[in-house]
Amino acid sequence: RFTPWIYANEIDSSPEEFHSGEVVALFSKKDGFLGTAYVNPKCAIFGRILAFGKEEIGKKFFHNRIKKAIAKRKALLEHTNAVRLIHSEADFLPGLIVDQYGDALAIQINTAGMEAYRELILSTLKHFLNPSWIIEKSDVHSREIEGLENTNGTLMGEPLSSFELKENGLSFLVDIEDAQKTGFYLDQRKNRSVCARYIKENDSVLDLCCNAGGFGLYALKAGAKEAVFVDASEAAIAQTKLNLEHNHFESFSLHTHDVFSFMKEQKYKNAFDMVIIDPPSFAKTKEQAKGAKRGFKYLLMESTKAVKDGGIIAFFSCSHHIGKAELLEIAMEVSHDLKVQYVLLEEMRQDSDHPCLINAPASFYLNGLLLHVEK
Repeated sequence: RFTPWIYANEIDSSPEEFHSGEVVALFSKKDGFLGTAYVNPKCAIFGRILAFGKEEIGKKFFHNRIKKAIAKRKALLEHTNAVRLIHSEADFLPGLIVDQYGDALAIQINTAGMEAYRELILSTLKHFLNPSWIIEKSDVHSREIEGLENTNGTLMGEPLSSFELKENGLSFLVDIEDAQKTGFYLDQRKNRSVCARYIKENDSVLDLCCNAGGFGLYALKAGAKEAVFVDASEAAIAQTKLNLEHNHFESFSLHTHDVFSFMKEQKYKNAFDMVIIDPPSFAKTKEQAKGAKRGFKYLLMESTKAVKDGGIIAFFSCSHHIGKAELLEIAMEVSHDLKVQYVLLEEMRQDSDHPCLINAPASFYLNGLLLHVEK
C-alpha cells in the first residue's frame, strides 16, 4: 500500500492494451481501488502513482502539486538562492524534477507520463515563479527507456553563462548548461555543513571526487589550512579552481586524476585530518552492486591509510543499491582488515529539498557515514 511504482509483472491486464503516458485507475482484487497513475507499456515500471485517490489529472492537479512543492522549500531559501523545487515521486509528480537557480529554472521531464503534460507544467511554473529563463536537462537514458526523444536545451529566455550560487556564506559559480545533473549537487548542501562543523583550525583536507569543490571549500571556510582536490573530470577541476579563486582561498592543490589510481600512486600515510569520499554512482543497477562494493572498499581503505589517527572520513554513496547497511558492512570489513576502529559520528542523507518517500526505498538514494578513525 502507498508504493508509488507498479511493475509490469504485477498487472493482470495486458500492457499492450495501454499507450505511453495514459492515465488509468488502478484496482486490486483484494483492496479495490488503489490510486490514479500514468502507465507506459514499454517499461519494467509499468505505472507510476499520481494520487492515491480518484483525482482528475489536469490544470488543478498540477497547480496544487506545484504550489505545495514550492511552499515546502521556502525556509531553505533563507540560506541559499538555489533549491530543488520538485523531486519526482517525493512530491507526487513522478518523472519531474525542477531546480531553481535564482530566477532561473532547470527541469527534467524523464517519463512519458510527464511528457504528456509538458506545456501545462511549464505554464504552471511560469505562473508561480515568473522565471527569466528555463533550461531542460532531462536524463537522456531515462527518456530513451520511455520511448521519448532527447529534448534538452533552452526552453525560454537567454541562459546566463555563469550563475553565482550562494550557500551558507560561500559562493559557487555554476555553468548550469554544461554542468552535471541539473547544474549543482544541491542534495549535499546539509552534509557540507555537517562535515565543516568537525573542521579544526589548521586542518588538512582531501576532497576525493570533488566535482565543484563543495566539501573542500566549506572546510577552508571553517579554518582548514589546506585542501587537496581530486576529480577525473577536467571541467570539474576547472570549476573547482574558479570557485576557490572566487572565494579568495589560496591554500589548495588541484589534481585531474582518477581517484583510484591517484590514491594508489600517492600512497598518502597519516597526512590528512579529514578525507571526503563522494564518488559518482558506481551501482546504477542491482547487478552492479557487487563490483561497486569493491570500489568503495578500496577507497575507504586508502583513505583510512591517508587520514591521521583521530582524523575523520566522510564516506558517501549516491546509489540506493549501496545504502547505509552496505556502507556499514564495508566499513566493518576495512576495520577488520586494517585493524582500526571507526566511531560513527553522524549518519547523513540528502538535504530536505530532496525528500525521501518512506514507501519508496529508491528515494533514500544518498547515504553517508561520518567516521572518526582510531588507529
